[in-house]
Parts: sequence; structure tokens; C-alpha cells
Amino acid sequence: MSTGDVAEVFPTDGAPPARYAEAAALLERASHAGHTAPEVAYMLALAYKRQGKTPEARAALRKISKPDAAVFLQMGLLSLREKNLAQAEGEFSRAAEMDPDSFPACYNLLLTRLTLGHLELVRALLPRAIELADSVDEKRFLTLLQALLSAGQAGNGDAFNPALADMLPADEQRLLALLWGLGQLDVSHSLLKVLAAARPQSPPVQEAFAEVVLVKAKALMDKGDWLHAERELSPLARVKGLTRAHQTVLFNLLGLCSCLNQDFGGGVRYLANAVKLANADARIAQNMALAYELHGEVAQADPQWNRYFDLLTAGADLPRPPGQVDYHDRLAYEGLVRLGTRYSERERWSQALGYVQRAQRHRPRDPDVLERLFHLYNHLKRPEDARRTLRQLREVKPNEPQYDLFELDLVEVKNLSDIDRMLGEIERVMKRHPNDARVEERALTMVGNVVPLMHDLAERLTDELSKVQTQVRNLPNYKINWSAVSDVVRDLQREYQRLRKITNKCLPLVSRDEHRRAIRDLADLIDRKIEVCRSILR
Repeated sequence: MSTGDVAEVFPTDGAPPARYAEAAALLERASHAGHTAPEVAYMLALAYKRQGKTPEARAALRKISKPDAAVFLQMGLLSLREKNLAQAEGEFSRAAEMDPDSFPACYNLLLTRLTLGHLELVRALLPRAIELADSVDEKRFLTLLQALLSAGQAGNGDAFNPALADMLPADEQRLLALLWGLGQLDVSHSLLKVLAAARPQSPPVQEAFAEVVLVKAKALMDKGDWLHAERELSPLARVKGLTRAHQTVLFNLLGLCSCLNQDFGGGVRYLANAVKLANADARIAQNMALAYELHGEVAQADPQWNRYFDLLTAGADLPRPPGQVDYHDRLAYEGLVRLGTRYSERERWSQALGYVQRAQRHRPRDPDVLERLFHLYNHLKRPEDARRTLRQLREVKPNEPQYDLFELDLVEVKNLSDIDRMLGEIERVMKRHPNDARVEERALTMVGNVVPLMHDLAERLTDELSKVQTQVRNLPNYKINWSAVSDVVRDLQREYQRLRKITNKCLPLVSRDEHRRAIRDLADLIDRKIEVCRSILR
């Protein structure tokens, strides 16, 4: 008795796994007792196979010294489980050679070659499979598959085939299931393209073709081939009757391709259609916002960003990495901080404030966010809000030295007295916290911000001095009120001398060459103007 004559004695539907384990144990004992009949090894392999023990099943089959077609058929099925298509093809081929009349061997070989994309070999094998088919339904289905492959060979679906146009719904459903289940995207795409051309009025076929196009386009995008992806997607935009879900994905992918191909206007138009179809999808709102940004339409991006953060905060059903339950919260926080930074860099303080305030809702006691808020309130001349934020900062980080300097940011500097007091406070804070890099950096920034103001004051004094010089030079001596001139020049000299003292106070507080150079240049200018004042008063 050969193994080819042995029926599978184990039920396949609803049988408890324990029965397979019991059968395997019984057959193992028989094998250990010296029963070397191939039937024992074959049935043991089937028992292992039912339990999902693929390596054990293969090992049992290999113990059969003279394997027949049934053994190679089972080995091919095991190779399919292991996703080893090339090995499965070889094993099914051996089975078909050993038993040319075996429909299972021929059919499995055909499907394996189809999955591998060996379409010429499939076309050559189909007549034999049709001949061996054991039912009318099977013959009809294989004939439809043959017609599909022939139409594709004739001209990528352009050749009309009545068999494809008139197939039964059950055959269409089975054919679609086969094409989708191949696991090879390019093969499924090419054959579904042929079927969609042959059956333009079939919603299931058009839907299946749309899905495979979308999947293929996404795969191309993942490889960076955005032009190819856009070429695959564009014809689908002209197909009528696509489901709302497919249209949404289509316009979203087309929008992304357009933006990646530097066509930002086209990207905005496609994504606008996607938003209309799915305005509650946070990811599409984000894509739309980014497209507007890239297109330079920042004002239009803001509503989309706010919509995105609203949906994200509301707990939209979006995927997250495994184990990262706070992923959406972190994503919202980082996005809000990015936008706050972007607007701050452009000195658009009001827009920046709105985003940073939203970021604080996610992390109320985060010192970085509170610092951003403090500086934004200061830029917007909202001292009370800035002081309240500074109090929160001190609560979060009570021993932070640079917060002493933050207090000085709230002082409005208008004149030399204000500058003098600020520099004195900066000097005291630096002495309280020597060798603190953050304090030094902050102090350096503050002094650097004061230097331009000192230049402005010096220029104002210089303008007044120039007016006096013009009068002295151009008016006759008897028309000059020398007493008034002397009073004005003495006042100017005193202001110059105060400003000169302040420059002396500035110099030790800065370390950057450009600041030192600016202060020395200012000091030289003041010295020259003081000498002018003295020459007038002589």
C-alpha cells in the first residue's frame, strides 16, 4: 500500500486539537516500536500538520525512504505555510511529475507559480488543470482564470473577452479572493487591472482594483518613488462610483504625492477634497496644514492645525506605537511647541502665544513651556501675566538662578537711570551666582539688548549737540545767548559723562567680541563728544 492511497483519517472541521495530539502520540509510539511503514510516518506528519507543528511534520515526511506524489504534495503545503514559495514550487512540481493525473498537485503548482508571478508557466499549465478539474464549477473557474491571463497577455486588458464580461457573481467573488490572496502586490495589481477593464460596471471589481492601486501607490511612496505613485493614482481619480473611504485615501495620497513632487498648489487642492470627505480625520487635517505651510499660505494653515490638535486631544481613534499610551499627547505637545517656535522666530507673538498656551495644557508645569510663555507675555507687554508665569516657574524650579534675571525683563527701560539700575542688578545677580553658565549667558543677552539702546541715547545727545554747534558756527556772536548755550552744553556733557560711566559698567559684563567692540566704539564716540562740549565751554 503506498502513501498515495492513504486517506487523511483526521477530521479537519471542528476536531479538538487534543485529538491530533493523541493521534500523534500513538503514532510516535508505533514509530519507536519499529513500525517503519511509510503509512505510519505519513499519518504522523498529518497529525503534526493539524497541530501546526510544521518542522515536526516535515521531519516525519523525510523519514519516508521512497516518497511518492502525496508526500511531495504535503511537503509543498508545508512550504507554503513557511512562506517558502520557491521550495513549494519545486515540491509541487515533483508531485505533478510523479502523478500527472493528480488535480491537487497540478492546482497547487498552478497557484504557487501564479503567486511567484511566473505567468507564462501558469498559462502553459492551465489547460492540463482544466482537463483534470473534478467538477464543472472548478473547470469554469479555471477557464475564467485562463481568459484573464490571456487578456492580460493580449494587451494589458484591452482585448475584450466575453467570458470575463459575463461571469457569475460567485465566480467573480472567488476570482477576486484569489487575486487578493496571492500576497504578491505586482501580480495582483496587473491581473486586477485586466479584470477591471473587462468588468467596468462591477462595483466589487472596481473596488478591489482601487484598493490594490492604493496599496501599490503607498508602497511606491515608501520607496521615495513619488512620481510613479502619482502616475498610478491619477487615473483612479477619474473613476466614478468609488466608495467614500477609497476616495478619501486616494485624494490624501495624491495630495501627498503632489507636495513631495513640489506641486504644493495641487497638493492643497487634492487634500481639500480629502478633508471634505473625512473632516474628522486628524491625519488629513495635519497633511492639509503642512501643505498650506509648504505653499506659503500660513494663515490658511492655522485653522487646519487647530482642527488637528482638537481631534488629537479629543482622543481620535488613531494608531499608536505599541506600549506608548501617551503617544498622541506627546505628539500634540511637540507639534504645538514647533508652531510656537516658528511664530516666535517670525516675531508673530500673538500667534505663538496661542500655540504655547495650548502646549501648556498638556504639560502645565513644564519649565520649558512656562519660560516660553513668560517671554511671549513680555513681548506682548502683558507684565501681569508674565509675573504670574514667573511665579509658576519659581514654584517648579525654586532654586533656578537665572529667574532672578527674568525679573529684570519686566523692567521697562526708558532712560539712563533705568539702564544704570538694570546693569547694577545684573552685576549683583552674577556675583550671587558665580560661574553659572546659564546666568552668564542670560546676562550677556540682556546686556547685549541694552547696548543698542545706549547707542540710541548717544545719538540723541549727539543730535542736540550738533544743533548747538550749528548755531555757534552760523550765527553772529552778538546774536548768540552764550549763557543759554553754556547751560545746554553742560547738561549734555553731564549726560555724556553718565553714559560713559555706564559703558564702563557694561564692559566687564560681556564676553563676546562683537559686544565688546560695540561698547568700545560707543565709549570712543562719547569721549569725542565730551571733548567737543569742553571746547565749547572754554
